[in-house]
Amino acid sequence: MARRKAARHDQLLEVATHLFKEKGYHDTSMQDLADALGMQKASLYYYIESKQDLLYRLLDRAFALMRIQIDEIYASGLPAAEKLRQALTNHAVTIMDNLNLISVYLNEYRNLPPRRLRQVLRVRKHYEQVLMQIVQDGIASGDFRPVDVKMTVFSLLGTLNWTHQWFSPEGALSSQQVAAILVDLALYGLVARTADPPRRYSK
Repeated sequence: MARRKAARHDQLLEVATHLFKEKGYHDTSMQDLADALGMQKASLYYYIESKQDLLYRLLDRAFALMRIQIDEIYASGLPAAEKLRQALTNHAVTIMDNLNLISVYLNEYRNLPPRRLRQVLRVRKHYEQVLMQIVQDGIASGDFRPVDVKMTVFSLLGTLNWTHQWFSPEGALSSQQVAAILVDLALYGLVARTADPPRRYSK
């Protein structure tokens, strides 16, 4: 019974992700969710408390994917540049491999009630602070040139987050290949590095 309920709950989250992405949170009704699942609207409340509760569960799942490796990467003994490369690559690939879910997070998180919104923002702030600390460590060690740390991290995240608007799984490049290109540009820009051979990205 518990396994069946868990499977039905996961199905509800998948359907909600699709509907919130396609119609938006406000324009998706509980009846829409029930119809998509082939069940009575009243039965939805066996799995969730409300539509806002459902949104919170989706956003919590989204950020669980984003934050799952960040603390492990920071705790590793790697140089700051490699930590940042791994963290940004994980960020980009996670977005591109979970386009609908991440799109719902980026577009709908402000629709949470204040208490739940504070919880989500607290987790996001921790994630951003870890990235800032990696950049700060890199500046201190000489791996990175002095920059405005906060602006740099927000710029990097903004670039990677925007992939949810244009990346296609059916495109010529995989999420890993696109992530490698974007992270390389984020770390080194377009200026040629004479000591480095040109990189080739296979299709």
